[in-house]
Amino acid sequence: MFKMFSNGGNEGSWPLSKIATALKGAYGDVETLGEDGPLKVYGVKENGVNFVVALMQSTAGSGKVVEIGFLARFVGFSVSVQAMEGLNRNLHISVVALEGEDLFLMAGLQITGKYDDGQFGLVLEAWRRDLMVLLHGLSGEQASMTAAFPVAKMAAARKFATNRAPSLEPGADFDMLSSFLGTSASKEICDECDGKGKRGFIARTCVDCDGSGFVGPRRH
Repeated sequence: MFKMFSNGGNEGSWPLSKIATALKGAYGDVETLGEDGPLKVYGVKENGVNFVVALMQSTAGSGKVVEIGFLARFVGFSVSVQAMEGLNRNLHISVVALEGEDLFLMAGLQITGKYDDGQFGLVLEAWRRDLMVLLHGLSGEQASMTAAFPVAKMAAARKFATNRAPSLEPGADFDMLSSFLGTSASKEICDECDGKGKRGFIARTCVDCDGSGFVGPRRH
C-alpha cells in the first residue's frame, strides 16, 4: 500500500463524489461496476485499454474514501520472469503479478491529507505511466530510461555520444578512464564519498577530496 503525501490536513479521507467527478472528467468512458460493502468500483475504457478504479470507503455509504486501488488484467501475453522483474523495477506506484496465465497490474494508495484535484491528477498520471511501461513490455519494447529521455531518440545525438571500447578500435592503445580524467589520472577515487564529491543525507561537499571525488594516491 502506498501512502499519499499529506498536504497539511490530517483527515485521512477524500470525498467519493469529488473523485468520481474527477474520474469522469479525466476519462471519456467511465461506468459504475457495482459496490461490495464499503467498496465502490468504476470501470474505465481509455484508448483500447480497460482497467478498474476501486474506492474503499471508511464504511459502506459514508462517501469518505480512505484507499484507492487500480487494477488492469492482461490475458494471453507471454512474459518471462526476467521481463516481469524488469517491469517492476520501472513501475512507479504499481506492481505486476502473474496468476496462472493472467497478468495483473495493480496499485493501491492509502489516503492522507485533504483532497486536491491536482494531487489526484498526479495519481492518475502515475497510473497512466505505469500502464505505458507495462504495454511497452507486452509489445516487446524494453522499458528503459532512454525511452523517457527525448535526446536519446535523436540519431545525430546518439551517433555523436557514442564511445567505443578501445578493443573495438584497430591499433588503439589508450585507457579511456585515464584519458577522460586528464590531470586527475594519477589520482584515486575518494573512499569517503565513493567518488561522488558529496557526503551525507544533505549532500555536503566532501572534505577529503574537496568535492572532486578524487584524492592523491594512498600509500599501502
